[in-house]
Amino acid sequence: MVSRKRVALLVISLLAASPLAAAHTSRSSAPLHDGSHDFDFERGKWKLHIRRLLHPLTGSSSWAEYDGTKTDTPIWGGKANMAEVIADGPAGHLAFLALRLYDPDARQWSLRFASASSGAFGTPLFGEMRTGHFEFVGPDTLNGRNILVRFVMQSDGPRSASSEQYFSGDGGHSWELNWINHYTRLKG
Repeated sequence: MVSRKRVALLVISLLAASPLAAAHTSRSSAPLHDGSHDFDFERGKWKLHIRRLLHPLTGSSSWAEYDGTKTDTPIWGGKANMAEVIADGPAGHLAFLALRLYDPDARQWSLRFASASSGAFGTPLFGEMRTGHFEFVGPDTLNGRNILVRFVMQSDGPRSASSEQYFSGDGGHSWELNWINHYTRLKG
């Protein structure tokens, strides 16, 4: 008869030799990413071109274009930052803020937008840097309807960056692109 102790040792040794255990060990031994300076590349003033879907989640294909500037200012030594966007186009004037705050315990950022026309911050999105780009996701409402929002941003080199916003009206099964930003760093 095999003792319980021998069975336990056998199970432990099999688990330790499994690929799953090796993957877990390599993940846990890798240092955790401190993302508190992930947005350092964005500091300063940028020329901005915006394309915005005028009526998201309605089947519309009418887009508006705007040109303007975005100024990104670090706060708290880079653990937060504020981006101010001012842009104009045939569809009107845009003025809003994006506030990003880093949570060192969760190792994630929160992203909140505020429009000068509403004077209030919207529902926060949460995310982090993944494979060279940022991805934020969260719930919101659009015309009284519950939706999900996904905001993706990346550096396209030292002088350019881009971002896109998507809405989902079906719980994340499908996403509609509704906002495209292209940034070019201004000198000085």
